[in-house]
Amino acid sequence: MVDYKSDKEKMMSDWWQSPLGQCVLTQEKAILQTLSSYFHGYCQLQLGVTQKQLPVVVHSAQQKIMARSADVEGETKSLPFKSHSLDTVLLSHTLEFSSDPHQVLREVERVLVADGTLVLCSFNPWSLWGLRRLLSWQDEPPWHGQYFSQIRIKDWLALLNFEIVAVEKLMFRPPLHSENWLSKLMPMERWGKRLWPLFSGCTIVIATKRTAPLTPIAKRWQAKQLFPSRSLVKKPVTREKINE
Repeated sequence: MVDYKSDKEKMMSDWWQSPLGQCVLTQEKAILQTLSSYFHGYCQLQLGVTQKQLPVVVHSAQQKIMARSADVEGETKSLPFKSHSLDTVLLSHTLEFSSDPHQVLREVERVLVADGTLVLCSFNPWSLWGLRRLLSWQDEPPWHGQYFSQIRIKDWLALLNFEIVAVEKLMFRPPLHSENWLSKLMPMERWGKRLWPLFSGCTIVIATKRTAPLTPIAKRWQAKQLFPSRSLVKKPVTREKINE
């Protein structure tokens, strides 16, 4: 019996080695390096792509990749890590190729420490890439994935108490397989970022896991809010006053 999931993973892995796949990974890695200040903490994990995308950081950090035949093997819907054990998680095109993207995000929220960082790379459906997906056979990589809009992703992150702190746009060139044409159309990256940023082929979102304070803040009650002032209180009527 053919393992359909393994077959798709193998096809996707081969696509990342193509000129177009390498173009995406190279540009993403360059941008992630400029965002290295967000990759804080000692334990950093990359999910999805097997080629290392985690940036080089100044401080000493333990960086691992979870994928088939990588540093760690496991399921993205059930991460093999303890709760609150990782400082940074990079989801490199993981949600669009997952059967349950909500569960993947829930697992990331579980394993991240308080104020941990989530970095999410994804394809944009409102772009030439999304149009190409609609016009292509959707059983071939990377068009077989489900591309999610940034509005939906931001809603999912908000429900899990993530705060978005940075967004980067890239891949304004059309998804062509010709390495020669990809090189010739390189100026579109500069003009696209300035003139049509909403239609980028890929987006990088950086979000921080926020936690609500566990210690309630006591409200300072004032006596005058609970009792009337002395000037408004009448003297009680006594028996002596009645006899007079």
